[in-house]
Amino acid sequence: MNTIGFLSFEPWYILEETPIAKDILFFDRLIFSSASIESADLICSNLPLRPCDKNLVKRKLEEIEKYMNAGLIFDYSANDFKKDYAIFHSIDEAKELGQYMFNSDFDNPYLDKNNPKDNLFGSLSSLREIVELKSRIFSIINNSKSSDLYIPIIREKYKKTLITEKLDISDVVGVVLKKFPIIKEDISVENIIEFKIDPDTKIKLSRLRNWITEISKTSMSVKEMEEKLEYLLLEYSNHMNLHRIEYHIGNFETLVTASLSFIENIAKLKLSKASKVIFDLNRTELRLLKAENDAPGKEVAFINKLNEIAINNSN
Repeated sequence: MNTIGFLSFEPWYILEETPIAKDILFFDRLIFSSASIESADLICSNLPLRPCDKNLVKRKLEEIEKYMNAGLIFDYSANDFKKDYAIFHSIDEAKELGQYMFNSDFDNPYLDKNNPKDNLFGSLSSLREIVELKSRIFSIINNSKSSDLYIPIIREKYKKTLITEKLDISDVVGVVLKKFPIIKEDISVENIIEFKIDPDTKIKLSRLRNWITEISKTSMSVKEMEEKLEYLLLEYSNHMNLHRIEYHIGNFETLVTASLSFIENIAKLKLSKASKVIFDLNRTELRLLKAENDAPGKEVAFINKLNEIAINNSN
């Protein structure tokens, strides 16, 4: 089963500095509504943007195309939705969200309609909420017809309503993604794929996803989720730092002692004792792996690994 993130494309997201690589590293693939990105691109092209912001829009769209060509992002078109219209009408949750979207007045009552800036802000905010609702609806539809898990990526709810105030798995994913380090947008697709297929990455990511599923079933608030995640990250980091120090000291001691013993036993042709020296070196490596497997907070070790890679790539 693949875990697929449904991107919510709207002007604020397109104008964000955050590269899509962060989402790619958590999800197996990403999907987006081509209608939403066309609307967002159209609005951005008509906004009074600074040259640097216009360049940001261009870079974001180029990044999307790069990952689409690699098969890591694909689109859900208006034609796809037409084919799934019967499914949409057969699911109460999807119909309820759709009815809310069609009947709602997305105007913010606190904005002054006579103020051009407020009008512009209101329009962008309305689009943001509509795109969020569409992402939820399209995720529900795809979950009903696929064995894969589709999760809408909601970075920040525009405003709470009776229909969206209930916490769900997308809230936990949003909390977790905020803790991911910034990955440079010029990172190669090959490096991303290499990282994703690494066996150690796979087990760490699997644990993180399992933790997200379990947390989403609780009655925790977003604030409590953030505090829990922070606690687990500190627990894991502290535990592994102590064991890495022990590992490096133990490895050095073993290496020095072993080297002398190895030379002595080879000279005396005591091959079984010489072989034991090599196994002693491997045991120190195994102890570190066991410490990592038993570490408190291992559920969020994937984030710790991402942080280490981000630091190394920035040097």
